Amino acid sequence: MRKWALRGSVILVILAGCIYAAVFLIYSFSHESTDDAYVAGTIVPIASEVRGRVVKVHINDNEQVAAGASLLEIFSDDYVHAVQERKEALSRLTAEDREIQASIEGKKKALAQAQANLNAAMAEENLAAKEAKRYDKLHRQEVVSSSQYDRVESVWKVAHAKKEAATAAVVEAEAGVKALQAKLATQEFRIRETEVSRNQAQLDLTRTAVVAPVSGRIAMKNVDPGKYVQPGQTLLSIVQEDTWVIANFKETQIKKMAIGQPVDVKVDAYPGIVFRGRIDSLQSGTGAVFSLLPPENATGNFVKVVQRIPVKIVMKSSFDPVHPLWPGMSVEPSVDVSRQTGPKLANK
Repeated sequence: MRKWALRGSVILVILAGCIYAAVFLIYSFSHESTDDAYVAGTIVPIASEVRGRVVKVHINDNEQVAAGASLLEIFSDDYVHAVQERKEALSRLTAEDREIQASIEGKKKALAQAQANLNAAMAEENLAAKEAKRYDKLHRQEVVSSSQYDRVESVWKVAHAKKEAATAAVVEAEAGVKALQAKLATQEFRIRETEVSRNQAQLDLTRTAVVAPVSGRIAMKNVDPGKYVQPGQTLLSIVQEDTWVIANFKETQIKKMAIGQPVDVKVDAYPGIVFRGRIDSLQSGTGAVFSLLPPENATGNFVKVVQRIPVKIVMKSSFDPVHPLWPGMSVEPSVDVSRQTGPKLANK
C-alpha cells in the first residue's frame, strides 16, 4: 500500500507538472510580457511667475489639493505700488488728453473765425478791385482827378493786404489744429502704452498668489516662508491621478501586438493584485534613438543589440486610493496577443 501510495503521489506530481508546463507553454504563445516597464503619469511643475519673498505657504508635503486651491503667497506690496503708480500715470495722461482735445476745439473755432475773416477780406478786396478798375477807366478819360483815383487804388491795396493777412491767419490756424491733432495721437499712444503697463502690473499682482492649476497630490515641495524666488523657479510639483504604463518591449515582441489588446499589469508594490489595461499606442522610435547620446552604428565595430520600443498601456480601471499607481513604480505587463482588436502596432 505504501508503495502504491508513493507511486500515485509521484504520478500526480508529474501530471500536475505536465499540466502546468502545458498551461505555461500555451500562455507563453499567446502572451508577451516584460519586466522593463514602469508607471507614467502627468506631473505638473509649479513655478513662480514673479520674483519676491514667500510670505505664506498653504500646503504640506504629499497633500491632496484641488484645482484652484491656494498654494503659496509672495510679498505683494511692491506690485501693489506698481499698479497704483500705473493708474496715477494713466489718470494724468487721460487728463492731458482731455486738455488737448479742448485745445483742438478752441483752435477749430479760431480757424472758423479766421476763415470768416478771409471770406470778408476777399469780398472787400473784390469790391475794391472793381471800384479801382472803374476809376482807372474814368481816370484815362480824365473824368476823375488823379487824387480820386489814387484814393480808390489805395483802398484796393489795403483790401488786398487784409486778404493776404487773413489768408496767413487761416494757414496758421490750420497748422495749429494739425499740430494739436498730432499731439493728441501721440498722447493716445502713450495712454495705450500705459494701459498695457497697468494691465501687466495688475497681472503680476495676481501672480503673487500661486494657485493649483490642476488637481492632484503635492510632490517635490521646495518652498518655505522666507525664501526668495525668481520667475521660472520650480517650487513644487503636482502629480495627477491619471496614470498609464510605459512598457519597453523588445522589437521582436511587437509583431503580434495590436491597438486595444487587453493587458494584465502586475505591480511590484502590490503582490497578488492584477490591474487591467489595454494597448494604446507605440512610440515612433526605439528608446535608444531618443537618448542623450544615441548610438551611431556607422562608426567603429558593430555589435547587434536587440532594441526596445516603448508601448503605451492605458488602464481600464479608475484610480484606486487603496492601491494607487504613482509615476515611477515598477510593473510587469502581460499582453494577450491572441486577440486582434485593432491595427497592429508594427503596421501603424
